[in-house]
Amino acid sequence: MASLAEYERELIREKTNAGLQCARARGRTGRRPKGYTAETISKLLILRSIYKYPPKRLEDIYKPFGLTRATFYRYAKILDHYTDQEIKNMGIKIITFKIFNLRNVYYL
Repeated sequence: MASLAEYERELIREKTNAGLQCARARGRTGRRPKGYTAETISKLLILRSIYKYPPKRLEDIYKPFGLTRATFYRYAKILDHYTDQEIKNMGIKIITFKIFNLRNVYYL
């Protein structure tokens, strides 16, 4: 009975590792991105001009952008602490490296 469970566990491990290798070959690393997307940075820069002179309600600022209140306050903290140039430099850095396989070289 134990040998059957061990065999099944080994099969699961092989399938998992094969799936992870395929994902890495497609450029998926399974990590959280380091930095903000270009869309987020553009929203931050637009929000800065509106955030300085807010209307009566803050909902009038973040609702048109499709943001939640929590996301807006997180962005407001960024706007309070960083300049426009620093915000532009917060983008996601694309890093390429090679994964060597026995037959192929994959570029991520």
